[in-house]
Order: sequence, then C-alpha cells, then structure tokens
Amino acid sequence: MSNLYLLQFACFLFMLFNALVLLITRMQAKWISPRYERSRRFVLAGIIGMAAQFFAQMCYGFRATNDAMGATINILIYTPCFSLIALGIYHIEATHMRRWRIYAVSSAIYVAIVTSFGIGYFQHDSLHIGNWLYVMLALFAINMVYFIVSIIQEMIKRRRMLEKLSGRDILPYVRYSQASVFLLFLIALITPLAILFTPLLYIVGPLGLVSFLFFILSFVALGYSYVPTEDLLNEDEQPISETTDNHNSTGIEEANYSCLHNDKRGEEIQKKLDEWCAVLGYKDGNANLLSLSHSINVPKEELSLYFDHCLKTTFRLWLSDIRFRAAKKMMIEFPNYSNDIISSECGFSSRTHLYRIFKAREGCTPTDWREQNRSNNHKA
Repeated sequence: MSNLYLLQFACFLFMLFNALVLLITRMQAKWISPRYERSRRFVLAGIIGMAAQFFAQMCYGFRATNDAMGATINILIYTPCFSLIALGIYHIEATHMRRWRIYAVSSAIYVAIVTSFGIGYFQHDSLHIGNWLYVMLALFAINMVYFIVSIIQEMIKRRRMLEKLSGRDILPYVRYSQASVFLLFLIALITPLAILFTPLLYIVGPLGLVSFLFFILSFVALGYSYVPTEDLLNEDEQPISETTDNHNSTGIEEANYSCLHNDKRGEEIQKKLDEWCAVLGYKDGNANLLSLSHSINVPKEELSLYFDHCLKTTFRLWLSDIRFRAAKKMMIEFPNYSNDIISSECGFSSRTHLYRIFKAREGCTPTDWREQNRSNNHKA
C-alpha cells in the first residue's frame, strides 16, 4: 500500500468525519438561522464532494497513474467543491442580496473549465489533455482568487456594519473566524501547485487537513452563538421598491435633521433614550440599534440619524459610553465586585471588552482605576 493511497484514505476519512460533525451539530443548534443553515448546506455539499473525489482517486488511481491525469480529475472536482465551501463562507459574511453575481461568475468559470477539458479530451482522446491542463489550472486559480477577494470584501463590510449597529464587542469572533478562513485560503492558493506535483501533496495535504479542521471547529462554534439578526444584517435584501422608498424617506429626514436639536422630536427621542437607560436596558448584552428602536418605538433610520446629527456619535459608541459610566459607578458603589461581575452587570460581552474600554478611556486597567479611586478617596 503506497504512501499516496494512505494519504488519500486519510483525507477521505477526514472529510467524512467533518461531514458527520456538521450533521450532528445541526441537531444541537440553539436556534435556527436561515443564513447560517444555508451556509452549512453549502459547506456540507463541498465536503461530501471532496470525500467523493478522494474515494475516486483511491478506486481508480488517477493520481497514482500519472500526475497530469490526477491533476485533471482534481481540477474537475475541486473547483465545484471549493466553490461550494467558499459560498458557505460568503453567505455568512455577505450583507446584501447580490449573490447572483458570484453564482454567475463561478458557474461561468466552471463551464470554461469543463469546456477546456472537453476540447483537450477530444484532441488527445484521453485524460492526457496536454496544454489544456494549464488552461484548466489557470481558470481554477482565477476562480479561487475571485472567491477569496469577494469574501474578504464582505468580511470588511460586515464588520463595519456590525460595529455601527451592534453594541456588542465582536472583535474576538472576528479575529478567530477570520484567522480560520485566511488559513484555509492560504492552503487553497498553494493547491494549484500541489495539484501538478505529487510530492507537494505530502506537505500541502496534512497542512490542508489541519487548516480545514480549524475552519470546521470555528464554523461549528459560530453555529452555537450565531444570533439570528437577519433584519439587522440583511437591510439590502428588501424588495427594490421598498429599499428605494426607505432611501427617499431617509434623504428627506436627513435634509431636515440639521434643526432637529431645536425640535420637540429630538427632545422626545432623548427622553426615550434616558428612560431606556433608567430601566437598565444597556445591561442586555445583545442590544443593538434594531432592538433599541423597537424598545423605544422610534424608527431605526430616524434613531441612527439622531445619533449622527444630534449626538455626533454612533449607537455603538453611545452604548459603550453608557456602559462605561455604569461600570465606574458600580465599582465605586460595590468595590468588592470582581471585574467579571461588573462586565456582566453592565452589558459588556466579556471582561476583555471592559479592560479594553478602560485602557482606551482611562489609560489603565479596571483594577488600577479602582486602586486610584480608593487612594483619592482616602486622601480626601
């Protein structure tokens, strides 16, 4: 039994294991999110396709027979599998409905790959398709680069949107999930070379399995904490007419908002915000602009404009400031409370978030601030 066969067998079992993990964790989902479940189906289909590819290589020995023949089969199967997994990532990150564009481009590229294979096959009457293999490989690389660039763009857009609309600290999730995706993309970019040269498979293969495991663990972990806030993230997925109406109404409001601070409406909104803070609404760690607008019965667009034009801030910064002041007040009133309790009681997503806020605004840790406050009180 050759080393290549053992590597293919290990990859086959590994893909089946990951498929089983995705199936089992679907049964344990805390809530059903259409966005996440759509991504799970894409990733699962890609994994099953990869498993089928490794099984075919084991049974028919394309790679064992010849590098070129194995590379041809790899490209034909890897392309749709990579596209499906990439689409799964894209659906998690995308914030608009223009997904038809990425479907169309990836489909066109795959049609070009199959066409190149067909031309090469009929010219040579075998799986040894000559220079057409390099055409297929170039198209495969273009397909990967297109997906990677598109996904990175969506990651940046989604992060900015969440930072604007959400009061939670999303940096830990962004850091780890993006790390798993970037590692997976790095291996994907090396794959075209490994496809051509079998010796590279013994290096890229194990690295690919490790990166894929990291990605699956990150993806599954996301499933346990993915809050179904499609209304918050999918603003652009409304019907065109509705979106146009919203943009028109928002434009009218924005034009008249310069004088809102002198208007009774501005006073009403501020009063409602004060009442929301008085009943400790900021303690909800999942609070966002949408939930706040529902709580105080003010349209989200109008509320966002109020923060921008009247308070000269964003919802995220405003809520962070409210929680920061509440944390300092609680530290003074309850000096024996731990930082974990303080962060939880004031709505911070984690103790790390509390530390970062104090470092940014006070230049010290919460513990140091306590000590300084106690020293000042004793001197007084």
